[in-house]
Amino acid sequence: MNKEKSYAASHKGLRYILSKFSLLAGRTNYANLEQVQQLQKLGEEMLFLLTHHLHTENDDLLRPLEERVPGSSKHDLEDHERLETIQNELAAQLAALDGTQDAEAGHLFYLSFTNFHSQYLEHILQEELVTEPLLLANFTGEELQNNSMRIMQKVEFPVLLLSLKYIIPAQTEDENLKILNTFRKNAPQEAYEAVLNVIKPEMTELEYNTLVAKVEP
Repeated sequence: MNKEKSYAASHKGLRYILSKFSLLAGRTNYANLEQVQQLQKLGEEMLFLLTHHLHTENDDLLRPLEERVPGSSKHDLEDHERLETIQNELAAQLAALDGTQDAEAGHLFYLSFTNFHSQYLEHILQEELVTEPLLLANFTGEELQNNSMRIMQKVEFPVLLLSLKYIIPAQTEDENLKILNTFRKNAPQEAYEAVLNVIKPEMTELEYNTLVAKVEP
């Protein structure tokens, strides 16, 4: 069987929300409190998902990989520490925005985010080109699948919903049907409906209706 990629789905979701934040940060009027608050709301979701993803990687991917291939996690762990420092600085800058900043101050914040964004994209690319193949080479398909299930079971449902809000709009239809069919089959109806409700605003009407129509009854 094809082995399950541990990074693909979460990284697609993170790329999506990072890009969405970048677009909004570039067009925000930083002297308009309502627009700033909209940016901060999206930023809170983005920063939460970034932090949650970092801890999941450290605890549930890099730790078992390090046990099997000593030294293999060093680069990623060091990268995580470096990026977390930059992320915390960015979070403080975002929280300090209060609708009184001029265009120049807003642009400086935008550049600060762009600096983080570019470094983060480089980091997750390295993970998918280097770390992912190490996982695929050193763990069986069953081990990887079981590990993914353990990760899912550890995640609280509101966190899972927030993750899927950005993962599903960033994936292929086949990838999304696999997720939605699993929810439809194994989760309570209200959980399945909660997933649909959270993804609908992030998709066009055509994309959403086409996807949902193909979910197994």
